[in-house]
Amino acid sequence: MGNIIYHYCNVESFKAIIENKTLWLSSVYNLNDYKEIHWIKDKIFKKIKNSITKDNFLKYKSFEELYSKQLPTVYIASFSQGSDLLSQWRAYANDGYGVAIGFNSDYFKENNLVQTSNVLYDEQSQEKQIDFILEPLEKLPGNINPDSKEFIKTCKAIIIDINNLSAKSKNELFKEEQEVRLIHNPKIIDDKENKKFIFEDNLSEMMFRSVCGNLIPYFELKFEEEIETPAIIEIIKGPKNKFIDEEAKIFLSNNGFYSVDIKSSKSSYR
Repeated sequence: MGNIIYHYCNVESFKAIIENKTLWLSSVYNLNDYKEIHWIKDKIFKKIKNSITKDNFLKYKSFEELYSKQLPTVYIASFSQGSDLLSQWRAYANDGYGVAIGFNSDYFKENNLVQTSNVLYDEQSQEKQIDFILEPLEKLPGNINPDSKEFIKTCKAIIIDINNLSAKSKNELFKEEQEVRLIHNPKIIDDKENKKFIFEDNLSEMMFRSVCGNLIPYFELKFEEEIETPAIIEIIKGPKNKFIDEEAKIFLSNNGFYSVDIKSSKSSYR
């Protein structure tokens, strides 16, 4: 069995996740803290600004334009390595009335359309990865034609790597969250000729939900009932949770998860 990673949620979400055997991976553009998206983006622009000279100005400015126009097609679901974190109970589990669903990280490794990644909080490590990602751009001639296939292909590959780094990087002030993310990178192609969008390597159809006057896109990740590699290992009840263990056990069993353990938070938070 792999590490257990915990998805904190309210009771309503817990019920829907178990009954539908589904997790939602939402666009990084709809994270709770919108600033997360710009954490790496700001560092990229700073690196480029420091790299620009009169000889390579066009190359870097052309890359900036491409990068600014292309929205990341990255979709995530958030977990924590911590099973009983007060900050998570407060923020994501209805102030402690909800639960933390303990998923088996090995289960997700069997799906090649998602990757599991610990969130990177260390700024030095982030800077090193940015340097590595931007290296192919630096190696291109300063006077390269920005309309050339080589330039566009190189830039697109770099942008994908930047978006993946953005999806797993946060300010070290959030380190206490011990966050782990499931990351999904579908290919979304705007087929202007046939007036439609084409999806490749996607988990499901792109779905939408309405939240606070906004449309939120997401993909569904289905997981199985109890099999050789179980998806769910345990449920941690929040410090204010009202579940009766026997009733929760029956609910899980009715939905194919008889062997899932039920535990209680040890927090004294009330």
